[in-house]
Amino acid sequence: MQATLPTLIGVAAGCIGLYSFMPQVVKCCRTGDTAAISLRMFAVRTFGLLLWTAYGFAIGSLPVLIFSALGLVLSSIILVLKVRGARAQPAIEDCCQGSLQQKGATAAEPITG
Repeated sequence: MQATLPTLIGVAAGCIGLYSFMPQVVKCCRTGDTAAISLRMFAVRTFGLLLWTAYGFAIGSLPVLIFSALGLVLSSIILVLKVRGARAQPAIEDCCQGSLQQKGATAAEPITG
């Protein structure tokens, strides 16, 4: 396979794009903290990467296909973590509010010993 300049540029761009995205994925996987991440943005990003993957397949461009598919996987991981975190968050808040109300304290009052 002969590597042409456009193919090399595509591979380099894909590597840099994935490399820049990896710290966010690693942090979300390790900590599970996705509070600062926009659900709408990652949903749109994931859908866009799905379309880029289909486009790469349709035109037969390996750099576009491979790197958009890898980006789709990484973006999907964060999207799933965000959705799971959003579902668990209200239950945790309800639990904390219930325990504070049972003790007769509010969130604004400091508890002194």
